[in-house]
Amino acid sequence: MKVSIIIAVYKDYEALDLIIQALKLQTYQNFEVVIAEDGNDLKMNNYIKSIKNISIQHLSQEDNGWRKNIMLNRAITSATSEYLIFIDGDCVPHNKFIEEHVRLKEDHTVLCGRRTEPGEYFSNLLRTKQISIEEFFTNYLKNYFKLKKDNIRHYEDGIHCAYKSLLGKLIDMKGKRKEAHIVGCHWSCNKNDLIKINGFDEDFKLPTTGEDTDIERRLRHFGVKMKSCRNFAILTHLYHKKNFNPEISAQTLNIMNNKLDQFICKNGINKL
Repeated sequence: MKVSIIIAVYKDYEALDLIIQALKLQTYQNFEVVIAEDGNDLKMNNYIKSIKNISIQHLSQEDNGWRKNIMLNRAITSATSEYLIFIDGDCVPHNKFIEEHVRLKEDHTVLCGRRTEPGEYFSNLLRTKQISIEEFFTNYLKNYFKLKKDNIRHYEDGIHCAYKSLLGKLIDMKGKRKEAHIVGCHWSCNKNDLIKINGFDEDFKLPTTGEDTDIERRLRHFGVKMKSCRNFAILTHLYHKKNFNPEISAQTLNIMNNKLDQFICKNGINKL
């Protein structure tokens, strides 16, 4: 089965290079990459042109504010496979990342992933390629104290469990009992389920809600289940300063609250 990896990017071509190198090492290789660039950066464009030995679609648009949802809708329609995996352009996957998504996928089900977030030190080691992503995950448990000193967040989400191991079975059982939710930087689903709700709502022009919470709400309305792939499909989110803005959060929440009776968005893949 072929899958499409949709990567939402903005200017950070160094992080994208780490993702591309990690994708070349995947244990599951039947995939295409759709790069959804919310902008049109020359360095990013030149880097993408240099990528070899991997199937790439590059979509871009004028850099005119946060318009990620527009690019994600374009990526959905451009994807040539029926199963879509969404990641952000600063999230680097484990070498079994795609294999685990394919193994765990189900009809009318979203796989909800998480990410580990190392601090500046380990993120810089990855960015400057002093360590590879394979080394990072291979030595993950051994480097526990170093990672904690680096102020890693969500350490437990970087621990990969083999499918049939005892720990893997326990985590799988726990995941079935605990309700899962979409985090915009890591999730996957069947393309048809997104087409049914008309994709992402492009009325959301600010981050925090429109790329995950709104999508989950509308998918659930049509009976799509949320399933955790935590500790099976894993990736690491490279450090950057958080710019949480409560005003933006309140604005996006207000937009969603005014759309609670709308499950097929009007300003989505199609303009209704």
